[in-house]
Amino acid sequence: MVSHNIAIMPKKSLTCWPLALSAGLLGVGQNGLLVSIPVLVAQTHLSLSIWAALLTLGSMLFLPSSPWWGKQITKRGSKPVVLWALLGYASSFALLGLGSALLITEAIKGAVGLGILIIARIIYGLTVSAMVPACQTWALQRAGEGQRMAALATISSGLSCGRLLGPLCAAGMLMLHPLAPMGLLMMSPLLAFIILLRLPGIPAQPSIARKNARLSLDCLPYLLCALLLSAGVSLMQLGLSPALARQFSTDSAAISHQVAWLLSLAAIASLIAQFAVLRPQLFSPLTLLLSAGLLMMSGLAMMISVKLWLFYLGCVVLSFGAALATPAYQLLLNDKLTDGSSAGWVATSHTLGYGLCALLVPWVAKTGIEAGLIMVALAATVLFTAASVVIAFSRRSTG
Repeated sequence: MVSHNIAIMPKKSLTCWPLALSAGLLGVGQNGLLVSIPVLVAQTHLSLSIWAALLTLGSMLFLPSSPWWGKQITKRGSKPVVLWALLGYASSFALLGLGSALLITEAIKGAVGLGILIIARIIYGLTVSAMVPACQTWALQRAGEGQRMAALATISSGLSCGRLLGPLCAAGMLMLHPLAPMGLLMMSPLLAFIILLRLPGIPAQPSIARKNARLSLDCLPYLLCALLLSAGVSLMQLGLSPALARQFSTDSAAISHQVAWLLSLAAIASLIAQFAVLRPQLFSPLTLLLSAGLLMMSGLAMMISVKLWLFYLGCVVLSFGAALATPAYQLLLNDKLTDGSSAGWVATSHTLGYGLCALLVPWVAKTGIEAGLIMVALAATVLFTAASVVIAFSRRSTG
């Protein structure tokens, strides 16, 4: 049997909220930077396509780095990996702010400034990819065996809050200065670093448990679920504006207003699922996985309707179901892999899902169907549900 490292579970469940707040910085950074992009485009004189490429560069580097960080979590423990991620987060936004400031003041040439921004995004992609997997694993270790689902729900709640608050914080800071959001995104991880530095780490030790640190074929259905979930949700989000055009025609202001409301409702629905269902641990992971598939299919089917109230309801149902899915397949995969390795591979699968979404969008756009992206998202959730059924049958046959 292959030996590997997992952490000793504490006898008493410990709070995971400091870790949730740290993981939430990922949502704050992603959505906060998106809000700042129009101002950065105007001030730095770099085109929107260049800034979009920079954002994509940082995100795509999650692919090779997430599995590697998963192994480091298993070998070295979660605490040092979280701290490295926070330092990388602060360093990347410090460089991003520096490069932007130099471009705005025209202190350097455009190519040099762009080089600084590229380095900043490389640092971001290679280090911040460790944030969520390490926080999830550390939370599982702190919570203990009986509170594992609640621990993952706490981390997910932090991410949802970060995505909800990120745009608001960035918009407020932009009123002070175009680069003020960068200062916020540089200082907040340092504050989180100081808080987490005081938390006791849980050292990893050798174990002869049944789980392995290496990926095997029977892990693929779980990773397929993660890929299809992220692709489906991303397709839905990108499909909101085209689908709403059926109601509001060319009124772009009204469409933007509706999208903002829908995304806010989606975040609230996710938080309700995390607090009302996941934290009390009302259902088993397998039940949650199957329920998530049914809820997501139902929600997207509603969103195909022309009726606006049904479109809103469908978005809420989809978001509620999607919130149930992630901790479900994460915990089920943890039965086969070490917690750190499992979290790393799930993060990689999520990134692949975003990449699949990016590939599908131009193809669907050519069809000219307003609800085309919503329909493709529905197809992804149908496949997700099929993969969930395969997982259920395989676990029952082996159980």
